[in-house]
Amino acid sequence: MKTPKYLLLIALATLVGGQALVGCDATGPRKTTPQSASVASVSNSGTVVFRERDGGFYGILTDNGGQYEPRNLSTQYAKDGLRIMFTGQLDTMQLGEHRWGNPIELANVNSSR
Repeated sequence: MKTPKYLLLIALATLVGGQALVGCDATGPRKTTPQSASVASVSNSGTVVFRERDGGFYGILTDNGGQYEPRNLSTQYAKDGLRIMFTGQLDTMQLGEHRWGNPIELANVNSSR
């Protein structure tokens, strides 16, 4: 039994199109190339968010759409919806423990209550 060529083309287009959609999430961790530095200093502002995934954790959603998983967020700032300004060392090559954002080691955090 011969498969019509147009069915093969449709199947191939569906496969390629599906793979393209998987890589189009602009809200996830920043994508880097192998030549990029693995650690970058950042200074930014954003909102602390609580995510229920994996038993619950706090992340930082920056004003420009970045998602960071702080390794050392003080309980003083672990409040869903809290606006903060922060500096730290961002690991651009890894995903955080919860696979939600890039891991960051915070150096300084200020609340903008």
